[in-house]
Amino acid sequence: MGEKLTKRERKARIRRGQPIEALGLQFYPITMTDYEEFLECKGVLALRMTSLAKQSFEYITMPFLAALWAVDYDTARATGKPVGMLQRIVLLLCLSLRLGHDEQDKLLHGVYCDRSNPRNLHHIEVTQDGKTVQINPVDFTTTVRPLIAEQNGIELPDESFNPELVEEEQNIAQEKAAKLHFDIDTLIASVANASGLREQDIDEWTVTEFERRRQAIDRALHYKIYTQAEMGGMVKFPKGNPYQSWCFDSEKGLSPALKTTGELKSKLAALGDIEQALAQGTTQNTDQ
Repeated sequence: MGEKLTKRERKARIRRGQPIEALGLQFYPITMTDYEEFLECKGVLALRMTSLAKQSFEYITMPFLAALWAVDYDTARATGKPVGMLQRIVLLLCLSLRLGHDEQDKLLHGVYCDRSNPRNLHHIEVTQDGKTVQINPVDFTTTVRPLIAEQNGIELPDESFNPELVEEEQNIAQEKAAKLHFDIDTLIASVANASGLREQDIDEWTVTEFERRRQAIDRALHYKIYTQAEMGGMVKFPKGNPYQSWCFDSEKGLSPALKTTGELKSKLAALGDIEQALAQGTTQNTDQ
């Protein structure tokens, strides 16, 4: 079992970049020396489970880790090559446990499945400081996934939203956004320049610290530019200045047009049994 920390103590440790014990292991915030590898893996950890329903509805009935293993297993059998989802999770575990990149292959050999059905993941075996721990899919879902996400500023998705509508809104946002050439070295150099630091000074930062500093710089610049433009009469924002503060973000969320699956079911339930109503209407027309 992990340490008995209050929410306040947990947040304080994350803010200070200190490790947190869980399942007998010490989980550390990932540092900027592994930022490139972190970016390769974070998308899998933040994967929306309902998005897997397009391939098979069965996946969303499984624990997160078991579903990733099943997707890789099924894809490998169908195409001869896995998607590599579990491999990215294993790399993320290595980074979080500070095991080193060389331990990734060893950790992959510590993936155990049921002998009678290799498609079912049983656990991942991890050794840290001479102590071996088995992480099963349930433990990963309830403990490991949210901890790694919280330590590294990863926002896990709300599974209650309709995945097709969420994807559509994301596509619309991407189409409106300007196309930029993303380069990690340039990003680090920009944050270092705005912070009055050398680039190598940032290596020991945690990913969370870097992302918060980047967002703070971005927010302050937007606030200054938009506020000056509004006060100078250059532009009038119909819904008000989108950057109202240099230190806080505006409330954000999905479009009001998007409904949760629960809300959708409630509205349909309020309409009654549609099939029965149609059947009654057909009968009445026939009688007439």
